[in-house]
Parts: sequence; structure tokens; C-alpha cells
Amino acid sequence: MKEAAMSTTDKQPQATQTSKDVLVSRVESYTREEPIRAVSAAFGVGILLTLLPIGGIISLVGRVAFLLARPLLMVLGLLKLAEEWEARKGCRAEESVSHE
Repeated sequence: MKEAAMSTTDKQPQATQTSKDVLVSRVESYTREEPIRAVSAAFGVGILLTLLPIGGIISLVGRVAFLLARPLLMVLGLLKLAEEWEARKGCRAEESVSHE
């Protein structure tokens, strides 16, 4: 009976773990089980990141974001203007009904 109670309490903390904690625990267990593969994978990722032009990629993303910012702000401004127009139109309609 105590074993059943202990097994349910053991499962509860695992259910509340975040995905980050689960990922960290998986990586730790994989590293302990396969240390040579883990080091090889880390080395490969390091080489890949060294060879990739990270600065160029970040620069490109920044340029695209600034290029798209102006049209996006224009569209959002027009949407807000349309909302205000409809709100004022509704207020005028209510005022004309109340005066009659």
C-alpha cells in the first residue's frame, strides 16, 4: 500500500516539470550513457556555428525587419483610423436618434 502511495507521489513532480527541465534531464542522461557521441555532437555543432556567417544572418534579419516596419505601421495606423471612424459614425447615429 505504501509503495502505491509513493509511486503516485513520485509521478506528480514529473508531471509538473517544464519542457526545459525534461530536455536538460534527457541531455544529461544521454551524455552519461554515450559520452563520446555527446562530445562529438557538441564539437560538430561548434564547427557548424563557426562556419556559418552568423553576423550576416543577423544583419539580414535586422534589415528585413526594418524594411517591413514602415508598411506594417502604415497598415496598423489605417486600421486604427478605420476603427475610430466607425466609432464616431456610431456616436453620430446615436445622437441623431436621441434628438428625434
